[in-house]
Formats: sequence, C-alpha cells, structure tokens
Amino acid sequence: MQVRPQVLLALALAVAMPGALHAQGAPPWVAQAGMDPDHPAPQFLTGYGLSGPGGTGAAQLQQATAMAREAVASAIRTRVTSEFTSRVTQVDQTMARFVQNLVLTRADLELEGLDTFLSWRDERKGVTHVLAVLDKAACLRLLTGRVAKEAAQCGQTFASALKTRDAEMLLQARHLRERIEESLVVASVLSGGSFQAPPCPSLVDLDAGLRRAYADVKGLEGTVALAALDLGQGLPRGLRVLMDRVTYADTPFCGTFSGYLEQALANRLTAFGQVRVVDRAAGRDALQGGVPGGNFAEALHAQAVVRGTCFELDGQVKLHLRATSVTGEDLSAASLTFPSDVLRRAGLGLAPDNLQEASQELALARATVQSSTLRVSLALDRGEGGIYRKGDKIFLFLRASQDCYVKVLYQQVDGRKLIIFPNEWHPEPRIRKDQLYQLPPDDNSFTLEANAPYGAELVKVMASTEPIDIPVTEDGTGLGEVREALAGLLTRTRGITLRKADAKYAEDTVVLNTLPPEPWKPTVR
Repeated sequence: MQVRPQVLLALALAVAMPGALHAQGAPPWVAQAGMDPDHPAPQFLTGYGLSGPGGTGAAQLQQATAMAREAVASAIRTRVTSEFTSRVTQVDQTMARFVQNLVLTRADLELEGLDTFLSWRDERKGVTHVLAVLDKAACLRLLTGRVAKEAAQCGQTFASALKTRDAEMLLQARHLRERIEESLVVASVLSGGSFQAPPCPSLVDLDAGLRRAYADVKGLEGTVALAALDLGQGLPRGLRVLMDRVTYADTPFCGTFSGYLEQALANRLTAFGQVRVVDRAAGRDALQGGVPGGNFAEALHAQAVVRGTCFELDGQVKLHLRATSVTGEDLSAASLTFPSDVLRRAGLGLAPDNLQEASQELALARATVQSSTLRVSLALDRGEGGIYRKGDKIFLFLRASQDCYVKVLYQQVDGRKLIIFPNEWHPEPRIRKDQLYQLPPDDNSFTLEANAPYGAELVKVMASTEPIDIPVTEDGTGLGEVREALAGLLTRTRGITLRKADAKYAEDTVVLNTLPPEPWKPTVR
C-alpha cells in the first residue's frame, strides 16, 4: 500500500471581490507588491501576481491569478520547510548540513477555496495585478477540525491494531500520524507557535508496535520489514532514494540475496510512505546526456542512496545497511543478524558462484597503470555493480578525453572474454575526444543481454593514442573472443607506453552482477 502524503489546506479568503478591475488609481497593495495595509501580516498571508503585457484581459487575469495562488503556497512552504529544518537539526545535528541544502518535499499544498481575488488592471502599461488573501484564523479553524478528526481515528486504529499485532493497521495509523505531524507544523506556522496538538499516539509508540508485529513475521519478510523500519526512521519524508547494491563483504559483488533485498527494501520503504524510490532502469536515459564515471545517483536526480554489506559468521548472516545523502552525509542505518538457514530455505546466496575467480580478475583489471593525460571512462546504465536479471538488456557508455583507439573487453561468468567494441558492425576502433558512445548503439546492430551462467562479470576498456593489437578468434557471433589470459593481455597493452614514449594509455573497469529470474516476490503486509 502506497500513501502519498498531502497537507490539504482549506484557505478562506478574507475579501470576496470576484475579478473586480479597478479603473481608478492603483490600490496600495499594487504599489507595495502585495503588502496591503488592509490585511496586516499577523492576521493574513497574501500572494501577489502580475501578468505580462499582451493577450486578452481574461488571459492576463488567469496568469496573474495563478502567480498569486503560487505565491501564497510558496510562503507556506517556505515557513514549513524552515520549521521542519529547525526541528530536525535540533534532534540530530549530524543531519544539519543535509537538511539545510536539501529542498524538502514533505507536503504538497492543495489550496482549496482560493477562488476569489483582489485584482486591478493597469490600462497604461497593459498588465493585470492580482492579490490573494489568506485569513489565518479561518484556515486554522478548518485545520484544527481536520487534525482532531484524524487524531481520533489514529488513536482508534492504533488501539485495535495493538490487540492483534496487525502490521497493516499499525501502518495505516502511522500514515495518519505523519499527516497529523505535517499539519501540526503548518498550524504552528500559521498560529505563531500557539497551536495545541490533540492527544494522539506518537510515532515512537507506533514504530514500537510495528517492530513487535514484524518480529512475529517469519523468515526474510520480517527481517526486511525491520530493516526498512530502522532505515525509514532517519529519512525525511518524500526523499528521492536510489536503492544501490548490497554487496558481499568488502567486494563489489552481489549474490541472489542482494537482488532480492534491493527490491524488497524498495517495496517496504515505499509502503511506509517514507521515500520515493528512484527507478534504476532510467539510468540509460540519464547517462545519454551525462558523463560516464560521474555520480550515478545525481544523474537520476536522487537525493539519497541506500547501500549495504552482508557476510556470514558462525552460522549467522550479518547485514549492515546505510542511507547517505548524495553529498555524503549519513542519514540512517540498520544492522540485523539472522540465521543462515533462513537464506538457504529461500534458495538465496550471499555471494556469486564465481566470487574467487571474479575477485582475482578484478584485482588484475584495476591494478594501477602508468599515469597519462589520456582519460577514459566507462559506465553502466544501472550504475557500478548494477544488477541484471535474465533477459535484461545491458548498455554501456564510453567517453575519452582525447582522440584514441579503444578495445572494450567483456568478461563473462564462464571466463570467456569477448571484444564487444570494435566489432563486425562497428569495425572502426578510433573514437573522438569527449564524444559519448553507447554500446550497443541504438541501431540494433547487436545486443548485450543477461543470461546464464549468472554471477559477477567485468567490462574493461583499454584506450591508447596508438592502435591496440589484441589477437581474437572469430566464433560466428560477430564479436571476437580473446583466448589469452587477462594477466598476459594487460601486460602487453599496458606496455604500449614503454614501446613508444609519446604514446598515451588509459583504462577503466566496471562490475556488473547477473542474476536468474527473481525466485519469489516479497509480500508487503
């Protein structure tokens, strides 16, 4: 169940002058850009709108009205954000820099009843002015009534859910409590801090009830629910979150458990209504206009990233999760331990089957090469370590800082190494400076698709200002296969600068994880 939080404000206008166009001199609020002595700030919020010249009078009125409406909403949003920032930083100083730099989207303000405005048309300049006026007292009366009703409903739902440890009912009560909390912040802004909250279960009480309910859920579902609850408690509502990898120990590799956890955590956090999970599948579109090797989360307009590690010790799985902002601040964390048998019964594994081989090959591939002014970058459409299931299409993006020759090597789980660029359809190995290349290209000349055997795979680009000679064997697929061991191959290609003093050489390597179809879907309760 997904709940989209909204703060619904019924705004009562203090003056009812529908579309009155003053033919005489400008009223005071026009000269003072929205400040009206007849509607002082302690009692009213005002929004000022000004149309552009040209168009009909009706069109100008519509334009200025929309601007005035948004000005009122912006005034409330600004004060709500300021109040929320103050509350968060008082509770957790470690989040201070994050919340101060984040455009918080805790609530969407729907301005009900804002349909009458003061308006004045300047005939000489050919523009229309509009003033919207919010009566704070009238708005507070409507807000108070709604909060009281929701608080009573929240309390009743909470009491019923505690008796049966019904997680779904507790979650409904939590959503209500969060809506109330947002309304209380708005009411506090409008009342100057004098608003009295009605009795209602606290978020702490609700989360404690949810924790007890989820502890009763057997297997991985209960474990994931508890992890998501811990993570969600430290995240500002409405945050755009990228679910990144949960890797095995200190490696960049993932097992089938990580693939399950990525989706299960996303489902849980979304069900809590806490975050908006960013779709990694949008990475291809994002990277087409970006630079490989950049911040993948920023390319997807994420505000935070969830990452984790897992390992097994003495028959127990240790799972550590952490949410950080895209600028590096720690936001929340969760650490859980559960029996390894839980994973085995679910048919999931912590590490890929080819962990040892992939680790050795990655160490060779990422060994430091001689410094050069040539730079080459490679990126996956699902980010570094991206997870691809059976049948998923794989796209890579390549860019170099200078004109150069490249070879792109794809190493499969079974150890086969294929040169995917250049190839039969794109035989030219030279690429242009700062030009973005997509592999495979959009011409459908060839495709890269995740298939068995599954596990950890590597893609490596080797670039040089001199041609790169790599012997290949044609296998009828249009892609050349490299039979030489990776260690020997890299020794030769890295030696280009030793053979030619003026040659420049560079490399980049990315990891991807291929998984079988998802074995079973988590159930959100």
